[in-house]
Amino acid sequence: MKISGNIPAKERKKGNTNPYLNEGLIPSIIYGGKADPTMVAVDKIQLKKRFDEGGFYSKIFEIELGDKKEAVIVKSIQRNKVKHNPIHIDFQRVDEKTRIIISVPVELIDQETSPGLKQGGVLNVVRREIELSCLANNIPEKFVISLEGKEIGDDIRLSSVTLGEGMKPTILGRDFMLATIQAPKVEKEPEVQETEESTGEDSENTEEKKEEEKAAE
Repeated sequence: MKISGNIPAKERKKGNTNPYLNEGLIPSIIYGGKADPTMVAVDKIQLKKRFDEGGFYSKIFEIELGDKKEAVIVKSIQRNKVKHNPIHIDFQRVDEKTRIIISVPVELIDQETSPGLKQGGVLNVVRREIELSCLANNIPEKFVISLEGKEIGDDIRLSSVTLGEGMKPTILGRDFMLATIQAPKVEKEPEVQETEESTGEDSENTEEKKEEEKAAE
């Protein structure tokens, strides 16, 4: 089972969580498996480092609690409604036999070799992640899909992804769309409305015609 990094933590007690937040710790809970839930507070700086590395929700981390280590995945993050900083995290224990539901990012590459995009087509991304069920020891970091040769009107669907052994999408029985290359939008030029008003040139021509008719009488 691949461990992507460690996150230092310490045990915490029930009750007011503000003292932990003030110390640069984020109140959290570890649950799952055969052990009882454990309340901890994780180091905010180390957690941010792991988040900035990317693929945060599709990696396994080790919570370091003294001499004890717990292999976990991040299940959910509660954030402050105003500042949007994390104020509570739920971790799930995992081992090699644990089957989990996880969202894996989709990366679309080779856009420069897509004839459709070269012709001005627009890449419309429908899903940026694929939710699937897999074993904790076989979590893909991301799915990479090439757009090479894709024309305007082409779709990129689930069938474009090669799933590893034991991986199953949570949406079954449907080859759902991930992205499509759409034709560029053409803006219509505003129509020029003709008016019945005569121009100055028309008026001059009319006066000139009247004078010619009068001279001919």
